[in-house]
Amino acid sequence: MTKKLLLFAFIALFAGSVFYSCKDDKKDDPNDGKIDPSEIANANLIAYWDFEDSPQDAISQRGVATSAVKYVEGRRGKAFKGGEDSYISFDLSATDKLATLKEFTVAMWLKTPSIPDGNGLPCFFQLSGNGWEGALSIFLENLGDNKADSLHLKGAFGKKGVPWSGQWWNKSHPSMTADKWFHFVINYNKETSIATLYVNGDAFKFQTLSAYDTPVRYQDNPGSADNENGAPKLGDLALQLRDSNNKGIIGYWAIKAFYGGDDDWQGFNPGLIDELRVYDKALSDTEVKDLYDAEITQINE
Repeated sequence: MTKKLLLFAFIALFAGSVFYSCKDDKKDDPNDGKIDPSEIANANLIAYWDFEDSPQDAISQRGVATSAVKYVEGRRGKAFKGGEDSYISFDLSATDKLATLKEFTVAMWLKTPSIPDGNGLPCFFQLSGNGWEGALSIFLENLGDNKADSLHLKGAFGKKGVPWSGQWWNKSHPSMTADKWFHFVINYNKETSIATLYVNGDAFKFQTLSAYDTPVRYQDNPGSADNENGAPKLGDLALQLRDSNNKGIIGYWAIKAFYGGDDDWQGFNPGLIDELRVYDKALSDTEVKDLYDAEITQINE
């Protein structure tokens, strides 16, 4: 065999091996060469539920499901389907990274109907606390501006040991459309003391307002007589957890599930939740956009 033929055979053999190697790599790659959303701010991702027929999060295996929990087609793979007595819960120890948050980001896909006045409020995600609102909560309000095609999301977080310990946020906007999937992010930045909402990446961004009609969160009334120069910013969080027996819950209210609350306003999640992620930092605008861009490359058709 001539040198040219030997060279040609070698090249063909090498090319074939590369082809099959790439083919095998692609077959073994669940992301099909696309960016894995979990790689965004990976070092700060402390909880992630994909709801692929399992209640456990991929980071620390938190999560136990009630018998009513169902997993159905979601935004990416499968999603958690809510319903009466359908929720996922986990014990929240004092050393859990979720219990020691100083700032946070919670991201998820939501698809839920609006809730008429008089119906119980669905809670999507909550870390239990001393009050009904929990230490960190995201839920759906049923106020008058919660129209048939627009949702009113609301939530709370807090810092124990300061006069204004409870911090609220709420937002109603057509971008959060009833019965349609949308990507939702809420974060709190300890450096700026500002909580920000994002819908569908950078499509919509809302700085939430404190009780004093300012985006900056304060430890007390900044105009009070006790604060001649204004109250200090909220800064690092120290969540208002219970003294013991703390829980995390997806799709229901912790107070109703675990602590004896039975008020009619405590409702269950009637819709779908998918790709629920919690970070121990406030994602930047760029990171929120990158997360959304990575998510939408992998959504179900």
